[in-house]
Amino acid sequence: MDFSVRFLTTVIWMCTTFQVITAGVSTTHSDAEWDQDSFVTTTQTTLHFIQMGKGLREIPLGSHNLESINFGYNRIPSLGPYVFYYNGYLSLTKIELCQNKIFNVSQNAFKELSQLKMVDLSGNNLTSLEVNTFKSNTKLVKLDLSQNKIGFIPFKLFLNSATLETLVLSSNKVDHIYEATFSKLPKLRNLMLNDNTIFFIDQNAFTHLRCLQYLSLASTGVFRLSENMFRNDSYPKIIDLSDTPLANKFDPPLKKVKNNGVANLLTLDRYF
Repeated sequence: MDFSVRFLTTVIWMCTTFQVITAGVSTTHSDAEWDQDSFVTTTQTTLHFIQMGKGLREIPLGSHNLESINFGYNRIPSLGPYVFYYNGYLSLTKIELCQNKIFNVSQNAFKELSQLKMVDLSGNNLTSLEVNTFKSNTKLVKLDLSQNKIGFIPFKLFLNSATLETLVLSSNKVDHIYEATFSKLPKLRNLMLNDNTIFFIDQNAFTHLRCLQYLSLASTGVFRLSENMFRNDSYPKIIDLSDTPLANKFDPPLKKVKNNGVANLLTLDRYF
């Protein structure tokens, strides 16, 4: 074969290869573009798998090297035992399942996910979780349960987690916080309870939360807080009381009470 023929063959091969590669990249890019109205997107890399707004009714098959998944805005109704592990997810650090139809989560749903750090179950139909659902996830630090239908049960723990630092329970059905509710969350630093009804808080309700730094009770029915709800040596640094009956007792109404203001506020209860 002379040089001109070899050159032409090489050019044709390069063009064909370029078209194949370009087609692959173009398809991925198109799938990844947001449809702002339907929240539909598909993206998969070696570390991240996103399938939002695809009408999923179950957790799809994955792979052992994936670190994060986002299956938000689908129709998944429940999470069965070992559902992630059995579908090939072994290295997950982040799970996002917001805005599905989830009403039931097995106590063993998140088992064998030793690297898991963050879970988003916001915008579902949960009324409760099994106490030990996340007990084995020893690296979990954030759990978002906002916009569900969760309420607390008297004398029963809500969750048992030795590592959880941030718990979001905004916009649920919480009307009463019991002494036992948060007693097995020793590392909790940030607790968001805003936009619940919350009329009653038991004595000692927060005494187990020695690391608590931020507590949001904004837009709730809270009308009093007292020293005996907390440990004397571990008051939160910030309590958000915006738009509460307690805040409206003051002129101007309280919003975020910080640092020494927290201790001063709690001691005021002695005189009322």
